[in-house]
Amino acid sequence: MLIVTALAACAATLQPAQQGQTPTIASLGGATVSPYAPPTSASVVGGRLLEITLNVPGQTWQETFVVGVPSNLQFPAPVLTLFHGYGEHPRDTVLSTDLVDEAMSRGWLVFAPLGAHEFNYGIDYAQENIERAFEFIGERLPLDLDRIYGVGFSMGGGAAASYAARHLDPEGVRFAAIVNHTGTSSLELTYATSGNTDIFESSLMFDGSPADQPFSYRRSSTINIDPVSGQLDLDGEMAPNLSHVEVQNWFALYDPLQDLVQQTEELHDRLLQLGASSSEHRVNSSIHQWATLDALAVVDWLSQQTLSEPVPGDVVRTLADRSGAWHSLEIEQRTTGAFTPVLWSGQPSVNALYLIDMKNAAAVATDVSHHGLDTTAPIHVITEVLDGQGAELRLEGFTAPPSAVQYRGNAVPSWSYDSQTGVVTCTETGSTRWGHWIVKP
Repeated sequence: MLIVTALAACAATLQPAQQGQTPTIASLGGATVSPYAPPTSASVVGGRLLEITLNVPGQTWQETFVVGVPSNLQFPAPVLTLFHGYGEHPRDTVLSTDLVDEAMSRGWLVFAPLGAHEFNYGIDYAQENIERAFEFIGERLPLDLDRIYGVGFSMGGGAAASYAARHLDPEGVRFAAIVNHTGTSSLELTYATSGNTDIFESSLMFDGSPADQPFSYRRSSTINIDPVSGQLDLDGEMAPNLSHVEVQNWFALYDPLQDLVQQTEELHDRLLQLGASSSEHRVNSSIHQWATLDALAVVDWLSQQTLSEPVPGDVVRTLADRSGAWHSLEIEQRTTGAFTPVLWSGQPSVNALYLIDMKNAAAVATDVSHHGLDTTAPIHVITEVLDGQGAELRLEGFTAPPSAVQYRGNAVPSWSYDSQTGVVTCTETGSTRWGHWIVKP
């Protein structure tokens, strides 16, 4: 057995603050970075399982995670990432489900992060901690970047989906598939039904209610369910970012937390409306536990999934919550703490790139070759700017300067060519909602 009884003895026992009490670092089950602790510590917690703690200067929270390294580790290794539930520690994911054994028996690496503390709800700093833990592992073990999977239960189901939706950088870790087991997909609804809003409103967490901090709640959710009407609010919806991620949704039919069942069903339905790949698995049970998920069936399904990316001709809706790489787009926000939507598509048949439905974009950069466009023929770039602010368009992949650049059929001075980088830069002023650039060879 990979799981030993010693693990149970060291499982986390901290309880959250009760309603009316201010949550503390200790009650949240985490620890802040300390100058008196080593930057890295590790211990064996059972079988081929290691528990590692990163105490990284510059971070607020330490990050603790469990790594399972099987004796038959594949090279490069697929990775099963487990997101723990509310009040759980990474060790609990090992004790509560057979997923670890199933994955390690196949030679997969298993990674169970804390995400800063036990009640994190996929908050941004928790995801930053997980990023650093992935970097730590990737520097030491060969990861199969086409076969990284996320599985989460309850709070962890929502956190897994949110992590997948917020990590689309081709140079980073992306999930090929996720399994959401009765997850907190809408933190606005979870807040309203939680019975303990103090954790959410704590300065250690969201520092207010969803009405006070809508952006913070929505960037850590995938859908937004209005607690009063029960209807979806599509503003600030991260679900479209899962368009190229395979998704399974599991729940127990008679789970006592029916609001989480509602969220799971709503996420599944919304993904189907968006044209994404999502399946739903209903279990005849009345308990809210990891155990209602069929570990063998899940790992068998995950083993068939590999990373999928947008291809020329696809129409992709992306919602960026920060500056960075999102698929083949590098988005620079005009204002932080807000969303930047872009609906984009490369259409090789007409040698055109569409960048529409844009807001809050200071600049958008992309390599035209990623969209199947031919720089030896005129390239059309159709833009739509909704906020009137404009954006700088940086078109990469040109080996020679254009002979001319036109905007709405007229030659314009507001473009440049960098011979060192092969980038054509056009300045979309936003003075008109729709723009049409033609870059001529």
